[in-house]
Parts: sequence; C-alpha cells; structure tokens
Amino acid sequence: MKPVRMSDCAGLWRRTRLIDSDGSHDTVTDVRWLQGRTAFVDLRRPAYPGAWDGFAGWLHQDDDIFVWDRFTGLQPQEHPDAGRMHWDGDTLVETGVHADYVEHWVLEPAPGPCWALSLSAPDGQALLLRVGALFGWASCAAGIVEISLGTVAGGTWMITDSSDPTRHGVDLSPRVQGSELVETDGIWTITDSEGDVKV
Repeated sequence: MKPVRMSDCAGLWRRTRLIDSDGSHDTVTDVRWLQGRTAFVDLRRPAYPGAWDGFAGWLHQDDDIFVWDRFTGLQPQEHPDAGRMHWDGDTLVETGVHADYVEHWVLEPAPGPCWALSLSAPDGQALLLRVGALFGWASCAAGIVEISLGTVAGGTWMITDSSDPTRHGVDLSPRVQGSELVETDGIWTITDSEGDVKV
C-alpha cells in the first residue's frame, strides 16, 4: 500500500464522504481542508441550517497517523484529532484513531506559493495560510472565532466563505510591516512562519 506523506497533502481537499460511527453516510456537507506545509485551515458548512464547524492549526505525522493540532475551533474538541491515512486510488481515506469514522478526501491541486504565518495579539491568536491562489484565515480573539477561506487575485485577498457571514466578500488585505501583520480587522505580531512568505 502506497504510504501517505506530508508532502502529498498540500492543496485544497474536499470531503466526498463521511461514514460515521452509526454507519450513516454524509455526502452533502461542504467540507474543505486547505493544507500547507504543516499549517491548515478547515471549514465545514452544513448542508442544512445548523452550526458551522471549522478549525485551524498544524498537521503532524507519525508513520501512518496524522494529527491535526488545533489552536482554535468553532466547536469543542472531545479528543485529539488523529486519523490513519491511506490511498485508495486517488482518494485519500482517513480512519479515526480516537473516534469511529471514515472520511474520503479528493485533492484539488493549488500550485504556487505555499507559506503560513502564526500570529498573536494581546487577546488572541491567528493563522494566515496561502496555498497557490487560495488562502485560509483563522483567528480567535476575545473569545470570538473566525474561520475563513478565500482567493488571491493580484493584490486582493477576497474572503469567499466564512463562519462569520459579515466577512463574505471582504478583502482581508494583509500586509507585513516589520514584525507585524496588518489586516482589515487588526494588527498582529508575527510569532512564526513557514515557507517563503510574500504578502
């Protein structure tokens, strides 16, 4: 069986199937997982009225087990987010380690820049991830969590989907100024980075 490597994971993944612990199948929830070198942003839009889900952080690998180490999320986390992953043709199959589920993922390659910035402010943390012409933004400030995905075209960073409906269509407009990142809603201190950051 061909092993899954971290380097295989960069890009935009769309979930095509969830097989839950009760045997039920979900093929309609819009689940997108944007993965960089290690940083990730995951946004889940329910097919029917309900609470958004989403989280962000850094992915780690130990043999065939991958752990999504979250720094923030929209819903409580009951246990570590860990799954065994293997290939079934071009489909990435994730099987839960601490929960009984199976997820099928299909990759939409996003060639181009791949970098991330870890950010902090007196009242919270944030993560900005760019993969090709796509970006992910996650912040938790003063107890308010935002998970957003968007596209980069020229100098415009347009939020296309967000857990906060007021952010749809907003230009995030990130700018690095020395050791800080300035965006539409605030100023953040850069605490770490990965990849060749160009904003």
